[in-house]
Amino acid sequence: MTEVVEVLDNGGAEAIKGFNFQKANLILLAINNYSKKNFKIYIEAEDDIIVSYENNTAYIQVKKQKHTFTSILRKESKKIQDTDGNKVTKISPSILEKNLRSGTDNDTYKIIVKDIGTSDKKKLILKKPGSICTEVYRLNDKAKEDIIKLLPKELKEKIENFYFFISPINDDLNEAVKYLIGCLNEINVSVDNNRGRIVIAELSLTIDQKAQEVLRDGVDKEIKAMDSKYFSRVFVTYENLNQFERVLNSLGYNEIFTNKIRNERLKIELTLTDLKSDIKGLLYELLNDENFSGLSNREIIEFIIKDFEFKFSKSTLISVAIECLCEVEV
Repeated sequence: MTEVVEVLDNGGAEAIKGFNFQKANLILLAINNYSKKNFKIYIEAEDDIIVSYENNTAYIQVKKQKHTFTSILRKESKKIQDTDGNKVTKISPSILEKNLRSGTDNDTYKIIVKDIGTSDKKKLILKKPGSICTEVYRLNDKAKEDIIKLLPKELKEKIENFYFFISPINDDLNEAVKYLIGCLNEINVSVDNNRGRIVIAELSLTIDQKAQEVLRDGVDKEIKAMDSKYFSRVFVTYENLNQFERVLNSLGYNEIFTNKIRNERLKIELTLTDLKSDIKGLLYELLNDENFSGLSNREIIEFIIKDFEFKFSKSTLISVAIECLCEVEV
């Protein structure tokens, strides 16, 4: 993941590559829901995602535009050439049909939009909170009746579980990033020193990678998923960082080297997970030694990093070792 390292090295101050309305809303869903039991987001395509947790599944499309009932029911047609070279008209399903065609009658269906036309919004009923959104709109009985007439028979039952979500994400993507950083701060995720932008950059890159994965026969669909474990690793809380700081300050390094170690901390969840696993394994081995209780934090850290010094800088290794020391369960 060299691109992530590049973002880290410039402090996340540059524009986040490929960031857009769809990704911003997906990240918002993750921030608000990642702590739910068995939470996962499957990135089917740029504007087509699946959210699951416990026994619930939601099929979601994200559309940047302002929409109306007419626009989400409109089928698209375009001229294409068939295999014989003849021009034929291809009819594509409407946005709503595409949304409802997945899953079962027991699942939930949502379209996330920038806004809804004024006259159609009057035909909606606000529901607060939604299951995975802060608030959603459901169709009133008259709107439901009108829309059902235009849907294929096999989709009519699913309209009972259909909702709109009007996104709070701003058109200005810099403002969108600021909004998401504010949401991270609200759940006690550290956003200081450009950490908030770094988190969003990491999520944006991972979304791209998941969207590009192609499912073929025999390929596990989990390659398209981002789960609670992943989000928990990326969403580092102030409590975690305070513990890291306490151990770091106990080591007695000079201020310049201490700052270097602190800066390396930003990379742990993003690019150093394998190293962290290896160091944590050695730490557990050391803790089983009866003599470990007499060692200082610095002695423990310098002992467990010595086998890796030819591969990584000392500041990187110490940073990872401190993180392991903070997480270890005795």
